[in-house]
Amino acid sequence: MISLWLIPLFPLLGCILLGAIAVISSGSKKGSAEGFVGALAVLFPALSFLSVALLALDMPEAGIRETLCNWIDIPMFRVEFGFLFDGLSRIMLLFVTGIGTLITLYSTGYMHGDRGFARYFAYINLFLFSMIVLVLSDNLLLTFLGWEGVGLCSYLLIGFWNKDLNNCKAANKAFIVNRVGDIGFLLGMLCLVTIGGSAILNYDALLNFIQMVINGNHLELVVPVLSVAGVLFFIGCTGKSAQIPLLTWLPDAMAGPTPVSALIHAATMVTSGVYLLARLGSMFAILPVVLNIILVVGMLTAFWAAVAGLFQNDIKKVLAYSTISQLGYMFMASGVCAFDASIFHVFTHAFFKAALFLGAGAVIHALAGEQDMRKMGGLLKKTPVTACVMIFAFLAIVGFPGFSGFWSKDLILEKIYMSGTMGHAVYVVGLITAVITAVYMGRLIILTFFGSYRGSKESEEHIHEAPASMLIPMVILAVGAVFAGYFWADSIGIKFFAESLAPVVGAAQAYNTPAVAVHLNPMIFAALGTIAALLGMFIAYKIYANARIPAAKGSSAPEGGKATWTFLFDSLHKYVGIIPVNALAWICDVVVDKILAAAQWTVGAIVTILGDGAASFQVRKVRLQIALSIVGLVALVAIVLLTGGSL
Repeated sequence: MISLWLIPLFPLLGCILLGAIAVISSGSKKGSAEGFVGALAVLFPALSFLSVALLALDMPEAGIRETLCNWIDIPMFRVEFGFLFDGLSRIMLLFVTGIGTLITLYSTGYMHGDRGFARYFAYINLFLFSMIVLVLSDNLLLTFLGWEGVGLCSYLLIGFWNKDLNNCKAANKAFIVNRVGDIGFLLGMLCLVTIGGSAILNYDALLNFIQMVINGNHLELVVPVLSVAGVLFFIGCTGKSAQIPLLTWLPDAMAGPTPVSALIHAATMVTSGVYLLARLGSMFAILPVVLNIILVVGMLTAFWAAVAGLFQNDIKKVLAYSTISQLGYMFMASGVCAFDASIFHVFTHAFFKAALFLGAGAVIHALAGEQDMRKMGGLLKKTPVTACVMIFAFLAIVGFPGFSGFWSKDLILEKIYMSGTMGHAVYVVGLITAVITAVYMGRLIILTFFGSYRGSKESEEHIHEAPASMLIPMVILAVGAVFAGYFWADSIGIKFFAESLAPVVGAAQAYNTPAVAVHLNPMIFAALGTIAALLGMFIAYKIYANARIPAAKGSSAPEGGKATWTFLFDSLHKYVGIIPVNALAWICDVVVDKILAAAQWTVGAIVTILGDGAASFQVRKVRLQIALSIVGLVALVAIVLLTGGSL
C-alpha cells in the first residue's frame, strides 16, 4: 500500500525544484525553459492525485492512520506528526489534487511568457502541499500548520504581479484578515487543551472525549468551554472561507492571476473552513447555540454576496461574490449538522466554480486582459468552446435539473427545511438567494457571450480561442460540472457520498437529530429549486438580453471606497478592530514605554545616586574624610555668617 506521506511529498519536491530553477533563472533575460518547467509543475500534483486515487480504491472503512514521528514532546504537551486518510479526507484530497492538477496544466498556457513563470509554479506546488497537509493531518495542530501554509501561499500568489501596488495591497489584506481569523483557531485549540490536555488535539481522541462526555452525562460541565472553543474555531473558519465579518479579502483576491483565483476559490483555501466544521462535527453537534450562529451567519453571507454579485462589472468579481454566496450555503448546511450535504456541495462547487474561473480566464486571455463585461459581448461565435464550458458551469451553479449544483444545492435546502422551525425561515432566504444567483450569473453569461461585441474594433480583430493547454482542463471540469452531482443521486440509487462520509460525520448528525423532524417528498424541494433557477434565468433574460449596455469608461471597479460592496465590513474592521488596536498600541508606546518607563528610570536613577552617595560617606579614606570635614566646616561657617551669628 502507498504510504500517506508520499501524497504531500510530491508537491513539496516540486516546490523545491521549481524554486531552485526560479532562483537560477532570475538573472537570465530569457528566463527558464517553459516547456520543462511546465512539465515539472504538472507532474508532481499529478503524482499526488494518482497516489490518492490508488489509496481511495483500497481504503478500509475505518480509514488509514500513519504516525511519522513525535513532533512536539515536552512536559504536559505532546503532539505527533501523523496523517489520517478516511472518508472525509479521501473526498477532499481527490478534488484538491485532481482539480489542482488541471488548474496547473491550464496555468502553463495562461502564464506563457511571464518572467516569473518558474516562481509561479513553485508557489502553486507549495500551495497544494499546504492544502494536502491541512486535509491529511490527524490532529488540529498539524492542520493549523497547513492552515497557515495556504494563508502564506495566498499572499504570495495574490500579490504575484507585485509591480502593481494594488496587487500588493490586496495580498496584504488577504494575509492580515486571515491572521485575525487564525487567532480564533489558536485560542480554540487552547480551550480544548485546558479541558483535555494536548491529547485532545488528535481528532480520534477528541471524538472519544465527546462520546465519553455524552455517555457520562457531563455535558453541563464541559459545554460552556466547548461552546467558547466552537465560536473561536468558527471565527477561524469565517476568515478562511470568507464569511461575515471576515469576507472583505476575497473580492480583492482577484488581483492575482486568474488560475490562482480558480485554485483559491474552487479547490483549496476557501473550502478549509467548511472542512474544519465537518472534521469537528461531533463537537459542534452538541453545541446548539454555536450551530445557530453558524446557520445565521451562513444565511446572511449567502444572501448579501448574491445581492453584491448583481452590481459587479468585473467578470472575476462576479465570480468572487458568487463563491462567497455558495460558501454561505455550505455553512448553512453545517449549521443544521448536515455536514455530508455541505461537503457534497464543496465537491460539486469545486468543478463548476473552477470551470467558471478558468473560462473567465480564457475570455480575459482572448481580450488581451479586458475584465469589464460591459466591453464584451458576442463571444459565443468567436470562442465557442469557452462559451460552452461557462454555460454548462452556469447551469450547474444555478441548479438546473441534471447538473451538479441541482443535486447538492437542493439537498442543502432540503436538509435546512427539515431541521425544524428556524430552518423554515432560513430555507426561504436560501431559495430567494438561489433566484438572485440565477439573475447575476445569467447577467454574466448574457453580457459576455450574447449580443454584439461592445469593445473596440482593434481588439475585436485579435479575439481568439484559448490554446489546448487551457481548453483541455476547462472541458474536463465542464464534464464534472454536469455529472459530479450523480455521486449522490438517491433517485437512481447512487449514494457514494453518503456512504463515504457516514463513518466520519454520521455520529455528529445522530447527536443533533431534531426531536420533531419535518418530512416532505424530496421532489417538492427539487421542484421549488428548479422554479427558482428558471425564474432567475427568466428575469436575467428580460432585463439584460435586449438592454442597451452603456459604454464603459475607465475601470470596471466602482470609484471611491464607499462605492464598494465591502465598505460596511471594511468600516467595521476599521472602527472595531484597527482603530482600537492602534489606540492601545499608542498607549503602550507613549504612556507605558516612554512616560512610565522614563519615570521609572528617573526614580531608579535618583535612588541609585542617593544610595551611592550615602555609601561614599562610609568609605575608609582619610583624605576623603578630611575633605568632607572641611566642606562641612565651611558650610557651617557660611550658615553662621548668613544668619548673623546666630543659629
